[in-house]
Amino acid sequence: MFQVNPMPEQIDAELLALLRQVDAVKIGHFIRDGAMDPGMASLLPRTVVVGTAVTVKAPGADGTIIPLAVSRVRPGDFLVIDRDGDTRHAAWGGMLAYAAKVAGAVGVAIDGVACDIAKLREHGLPTWYRGASALTTQRLGEAGELNTPVRCGGVAVVPGDVIVADESGVVALKRDEAASFAEKALAVVRSEPGTKSRIDAGEKLSDMRDTLGFIRSRGFEVA
Repeated sequence: MFQVNPMPEQIDAELLALLRQVDAVKIGHFIRDGAMDPGMASLLPRTVVVGTAVTVKAPGADGTIIPLAVSRVRPGDFLVIDRDGDTRHAAWGGMLAYAAKVAGAVGVAIDGVACDIAKLREHGLPTWYRGASALTTQRLGEAGELNTPVRCGGVAVVPGDVIVADESGVVALKRDEAASFAEKALAVVRSEPGTKSRIDAGEKLSDMRDTLGFIRSRGFEVA
């Protein structure tokens, strides 16, 4: 079965500008859900990207839907590919990455394996994946979905979600929550120079954060 839905509304420029001032880790201080699991490794170093989630489901050995998804990518989109548990067949490789980058994609997270690893690095499209395989998907024409709800890295993602990704991982945020989390994360970024200066001057981080006081406020006795 195939299901192909319209492309989602893209993230507005003001929100993107705000999110580009932070990273996934800073947002990770404030969320309970939405961070993909540690098995989703970053292929490229020193990478921070923000984009609009375009979701793909490509089950098993059938990669038919993925070139269609790449053909519809717009500048600023981030591909999120659900492999439905398959970790044997590489559904992402050099030519797909090249085409996606030329189309303006800012990144891809594939909950499965990839191939052409040297080419992926050469083309430079930020990629998060679970490993490499020489066994690839094929155009079988059995099933695939574009812009439907998916799961990637253990996280539910819907088309149009906000994706923030860096070397530490990938975070998917609901559009109506992204600005609030970004503002909180930005406050952390802005506070860091002052915190470092206080540490350099001899203050202890636990004292700045009143760690003992917080633990005691939770009803624990600490010497």
